[in-house]
Order: sequence, then C-alpha cells, then structure tokens
Amino acid sequence: MANEISTLLKVAELYYLDRMNQNDIAKIIGVSRPSISRMLEEAREKHIVKISIEAPFERNNALMIELKRKFELVEVIVVKSLGDYEYDLDNVGKAAADYLSTTLTEEKLMGISWGVTVEKMVKHFPEMETKNVQIVQLTGSLGPNRTVMDGNELVFRLAQKVNGKHDFFNAPAFVGSKSLQKELLAQPQIDLNISLGRKMDIAFSGIGNIEATRNTLVSSGILDNEDLNDLIAEGAIGTMIGRAFNIDGKEIHYRNQFPISSSLDSLRSAPISIGAAASKNRARATFGAINGKLINVLICDEELGNALLAM
Repeated sequence: MANEISTLLKVAELYYLDRMNQNDIAKIIGVSRPSISRMLEEAREKHIVKISIEAPFERNNALMIELKRKFELVEVIVVKSLGDYEYDLDNVGKAAADYLSTTLTEEKLMGISWGVTVEKMVKHFPEMETKNVQIVQLTGSLGPNRTVMDGNELVFRLAQKVNGKHDFFNAPAFVGSKSLQKELLAQPQIDLNISLGRKMDIAFSGIGNIEATRNTLVSSGILDNEDLNDLIAEGAIGTMIGRAFNIDGKEIHYRNQFPISSSLDSLRSAPISIGAAASKNRARATFGAINGKLINVLICDEELGNALLAM
C-alpha cells in the first residue's frame, strides 16, 4: 500500500538529514521498523530521495608539468586515479568540463564527437551565459544499437548549457560502401558540417583504443572482432571521431565500414584540440594522437599519464 507523500518526506528527512536509525523513526511515526525500510525504498522509487555518489577530484600537478614538457602540449590536466575505471573516467569528464568552461568563450565554434568520455564532459559542464558560441557535431549518428548518448543529443545538451547554437550531423556514423560515403559527403547539409569542422576553434573527443572492451564502435555493433584484428594488422592503435589511426596519427581505413564524419585533419587544424581518456590501456592510442598532432591538449588520469611517461 502506497504511503502519503508527506509521510515519506518525514521519514526520509529523519533518516537522511537527521541521521536517525530506523527503530527510532518507527517509534515517532508509529509503525514497525520493516515499514520504515519499505518507506525509504518507496521514497527512492518516487524520486523523493535521490542518492548521488561523488568521487574525490584532485589534480596531480607534478605529473601535469612533466607531461606538458615531454610532449610539448599546450595544456595537460591529470586527475588522481582512484583505482576504478568508471570513477576515474568520471573525474576526467569533470576536469574536461572545468577546462572547457574557461576556454569556451564568446565567438567560439566547438566540435564534439560521441562516446562515454564526451558524455561525461557534457554531464558535468556548468550552465553559463555565452555570446555567439556554436556547437557542431563532428560525426554521424551511431544508430539504434548504441550504448552511449548519441552525438546529436550531446551537441544539443551542450549548446543549451552555454546558451549557444548547435548544428546536427544528419547522417549515420558509418555506411557500407565507398560510393554511398561519397554521395552522402556531397550532400549540402553534411558538406556544411564538414566545412564547419575545418573552422573549429576548439575540438573535443575521447581517445578510443583498438580492443573489444569499452569500445563504443564495438558495443554499438559497428565493428566486430574480425574488424579489430584487421585494424591491428594494419597498424591501427586508436580511434578519434570515428576514425582509426596508427602510431603516427595517420588514418587507417576500416575493412568494410566507411565513416561519415569530419577528417582527422580537422582535429589537427583546430587551435585547441582536446583529447580525453582514462586507464593505461589507452596509453598507445594517446601517444599516437599526440605524435600525429591530433591533439594539443590532454586530459587524463594518473594511470594513463604515468604510462605515457614510461613509453
């Protein structure tokens, strides 16, 4: 039987704010202790109580200085590792949002991709007033099998947070033939997005690696193990904006998938090109992105930063 909202509020306040135990709350309300436990669960189900877990967020300044000097980057931000990939990636997203909130000033054109790292950045980005800021989608959409928020939604959400304009990439992220890729890239709306990508002031992307785990392209059903093996055989070590690259940042083409997205050169030409990632498993991919001038700003966790220094 559902309880009145006022009763659920009272129980929740006593338990979460006043830190009373369930036995004492039961005496005040006049019910059994198991009833209080059920009321607390009902309060969560009705969104009266929302529990948020925030990981500690600290920077490693010494490692930041070492990486910036070694790789001659415009900026490096390193967050302390907590030993858990999900928490570390979330903190990388916080650091990226913090950096971009001071960098995304008036009259700026910013391009973003999709993926968990971009989703984390957008999630933590603060609401702010800007003038003439435009957010452009750099890649087509992943489709119905995606496991992350798609690029058009991320572009829309970020544009809302900065009170700016947005441009969607109205196309699939990949198609199955070279001729269809050529035809789509010639479409006026897609050509506009590509041209905007070449004019970006700021680019932001996650740095993917060529493996089956935690790979957006694999989880979305675009690539399989055979595709990954082919990429590795060709020397691919990482992906950005849906395109694979080798240790020198040179693009490696997929076997039977053709990307509908801005080129890797659009990242190279952006005055500020940010790559963000967590875990040592992405060290080689990050090294390739740096080596190929795909990024000039790195945001990562300590584990990745230390692995880069050791390379």
